[in-house]
Amino acid sequence: MKKTNHPPENRAAVTTAPDHVQIQTITGCNARCIFCPNGKTRRNIPKGRRMDWDLYRSIVDQCLELGIRRYSIYLMNEPMLDRELAERVAYVSTRIQRPQYVKVTSHGGLLTERMAIGLLDSGLDKLKISVQSLNADAYWAIMGLPLDKTLKNIDRFMELKKKGGYKLPRLEIVMVDSIQTHDEIPLIRRYWQDREIKLYIEPVENRADQDNIRDAAVGEHQLESFSWCRRLMEQIYILYDGRMVQCCADWEQRSIMGDLTANSLADIWYGQRYSDYRRKFVEGNVRGMICACCRKQIPQK
Repeated sequence: MKKTNHPPENRAAVTTAPDHVQIQTITGCNARCIFCPNGKTRRNIPKGRRMDWDLYRSIVDQCLELGIRRYSIYLMNEPMLDRELAERVAYVSTRIQRPQYVKVTSHGGLLTERMAIGLLDSGLDKLKISVQSLNADAYWAIMGLPLDKTLKNIDRFMELKKKGGYKLPRLEIVMVDSIQTHDEIPLIRRYWQDREIKLYIEPVENRADQDNIRDAAVGEHQLESFSWCRRLMEQIYILYDGRMVQCCADWEQRSIMGDLTANSLADIWYGQRYSDYRRKFVEGNVRGMICACCRKQIPQK
């Protein structure tokens, strides 16, 4: 794997090459998760806008040149709305080698048989599905989706994987520790353990202070400000039209770092705007940046 550890000469930079990239191949999501700003932003974000394939190939090619390790084919969206998701994954998976890998995170409601077979054949390494409750009413209240359909989709995926002898992708389940589901966690943990599927329980966060979810996305524990974040230093976030945002929490698209239809990924990553942001962050001068409002749960003692 080729890795560019130092910026080219005469490019202003204070960091090494990026390690992660998230790519939005389509906009929007058909779920209504209470902890997600999707559909609640002040900015009008059109749904169903797809990334052009020429732009996608160019982005992936540039990421490969930089030696990026993790490729996440989703960003502030439901990736399975893109019917060509499997082909997008395959364009990456057929050209990388360990420790590089490709990941998709989804709510699983659109994991049809066709999509499942496509992803199994695509070379996808990790599929993470958000299942926020095993109580149908609570699940609907939190996500706005029918629980039985999602669970059937997951069961079918696992059956197809076993029947086809696929080793990958590794399936993982994720949920947040909220006041709506905290008491249910022991039952949820046993349910996925019985199916030999790894469960990840994440704390509630409110990065960039999304005031439109502040009253709904309530964690079991108190929130505190982040003391440090690596995202500016090692992660790239690319919208469907080639614009790069500072963070996956920048739902309002306040910090546009560059445009890949006009400049190369390396020129943007090592450019003056990114460097200025990183320098301010390291100095603790985050006034006016979305970083100033990021909050997370205080770990339970």
